[in-house]
Amino acid sequence: MTPQNLMLLPLSTPKLSIGCPILDHCLGGGIPCNSITELVGESGSRKTQLCLQLTVRAQLPPSHGELGGSSFYIFTEFSFPFRRLQQLGNLYHASYPNLIRLEPLEDIYVHGVHDAQQLIHVLGDIEAFIAIDHTRLPVKLIVIDSIAALFRSQYQTTPAYLKRRSEMFFNISGRRVSPALGLAWAHCINSRVFLARHEQSIEVDIRNAPSTSICSQTHQTFHLVFAPHLAYASAEFVIRKEGIVGVSQ
Repeated sequence: MTPQNLMLLPLSTPKLSIGCPILDHCLGGGIPCNSITELVGESGSRKTQLCLQLTVRAQLPPSHGELGGSSFYIFTEFSFPFRRLQQLGNLYHASYPNLIRLEPLEDIYVHGVHDAQQLIHVLGDIEAFIAIDHTRLPVKLIVIDSIAALFRSQYQTTPAYLKRRSEMFFNISGRRVSPALGLAWAHCINSRVFLARHEQSIEVDIRNAPSTSICSQTHQTFHLVFAPHLAYASAEFVIRKEGIVGVSQ
């Protein structure tokens, strides 16, 4: 990185809005571009839901706070939730008929990956695909859901392999710095979002009943764990037909 290159960098980083003012506030406006954001959370914490939501919203133009771009979605386990993605696409097309095409899934490129080595090959193919500019909209978002699944039963931790993998991520994300060699995955990411869910037992009075009843209530929370430009923030959220929506306290 030279002083001349630094002068060419934009003064502000574009962001991909989640579409909810409460959650966007936690992120300082949205998911930052030219970086790698990690979503973590237990199974069922709605990580995939948020990823699907972002791939559809990425197609909206910058005038609506989005990127005006297409997305690559790499899935590594289970079957891809096409039905839910189609539902989200139809909802957003109905809300923005002049901004999102009739078939929004045509701007989302889905690819299944089954091992870590295949992921490296696919990322290389995506980098070449972007360079040739085959898409109607420029590629602005790449989702890997989930990268952890690839390393539960098969993984490599050699410095050379980790360096190659992190370099690939940084090259595609548009980062203009050289990644440092490190053995921890945390060294490869810029921001971390934690989606949590917890059960709360509450007492409910039932009419004409001699005693109260104990019911379980699920709370889901969005946490910005760390980011280079923001302090920790959190907000509760719920799932609606249009996706993840924050709840005012």
